[in-house]
Amino acid sequence: MSPFSSISERLQALVSDAFKTFVKENEKSDVNQLLLRKAPKGVDLKLAADQILSRRKAKDKLPSWYTRENVILPPPLSIEQSSSERTAEYKKSILKGKHLVDLTGGMGVDLLTLSSQFDKATHVEMDEWLSTVFDHNSKLLSQTSPEVVNQKAEDFLESFVGKATFFIDPARRDTHKKKVFLFEDCSPNVIELMPQFQEKAEQVLIKAAPMIDITLGIKQLHFVKEVHVVSLNNECKEVLFLLDFDFEKEPEIHCVNLTSIGDETFSFDMASEKEALVKYDSAQSYLYEPNASIRKAGAFKTIASKYGLSKIAPNTHLYTSQGLIDNFPGRVFKVVGEVDKKNIKKHFPDSKANVISKNHPLTPEQIKKKFKLKDGGERFLIGFRNEKNGTQLLSCLKTG
Repeated sequence: MSPFSSISERLQALVSDAFKTFVKENEKSDVNQLLLRKAPKGVDLKLAADQILSRRKAKDKLPSWYTRENVILPPPLSIEQSSSERTAEYKKSILKGKHLVDLTGGMGVDLLTLSSQFDKATHVEMDEWLSTVFDHNSKLLSQTSPEVVNQKAEDFLESFVGKATFFIDPARRDTHKKKVFLFEDCSPNVIELMPQFQEKAEQVLIKAAPMIDITLGIKQLHFVKEVHVVSLNNECKEVLFLLDFDFEKEPEIHCVNLTSIGDETFSFDMASEKEALVKYDSAQSYLYEPNASIRKAGAFKTIASKYGLSKIAPNTHLYTSQGLIDNFPGRVFKVVGEVDKKNIKKHFPDSKANVISKNHPLTPEQIKKKFKLKDGGERFLIGFRNEKNGTQLLSCLKTG
């Protein structure tokens, strides 16, 4: 049972000096041990534990939130599913219009980032607490004044009059707390909302889980103009479907990897991927591994065609060339030599390696165990199945 009689009382508890001091002093503490302690006056330990966990997640993901005084962080699970500030900023290049409506507002990271380029912004959230927290935080984090609506997305859309640009990030957990990856299993079900979107939307941007089947998503949504597969430091974070109800052509798929030293981009469409011709060849002087967004999007032939590379094998997503190809969107390795049990010490004298397994019968852990290797060092050990269906292990150095 909640110790607070109202949401406003709970809010005040979170911004009290005693609570904020306790959270900051215990940010590196074991939260399980923390919950067993006697609570200091004015501090609810369960709320404090949640804020500590949330702050740990927000430190890198939401740095401006982490450093801003009096900002309240929602539960750790909300931060886990939310956009990072980097991926939210990327969406600015996609959306346009006068009125932005975030139908699943949650923390509001996307809305607060995007609202500066719209005349009006509306945050719709069915959870009363998250809606209240957003209202509180938006005054601290934004120069704009978003409208805050505590309502289900379906109900808001039903009563909405006019036109708007809609953003929606359906909840991806079912009633048994399992992660789901199909639109029809998420809440709200965007497939069921399509008739209303057609009537009321100038644009719709749907955020989906990284595990979603992009081809199926395009087929189900019908009016997809663009797909954006967004990675952060080579980890796929979200797949975005931009809908345009006047668009009837093949959608373009944009693969972007956001990094601290610059963004890697690659665009293609499914028709080009099907038609692209690829040459298969044995490993030459250089190996190339496309970034996570390209691999997720399935641009396995168009990437080879654009950069003039040979593919190692149909189901081995590594590429090769004799000379070095510049500006490849992914990792590039210089091949040092082939590895076996007889020469393992020659290639890895300190018994350390960064192991990659691509369509190889052994996992990285199994390869390390077989050769008695530990993680680390400058060299990579790359295992793969080649064009003759044989397996190879190569010692490589990462370029750049």
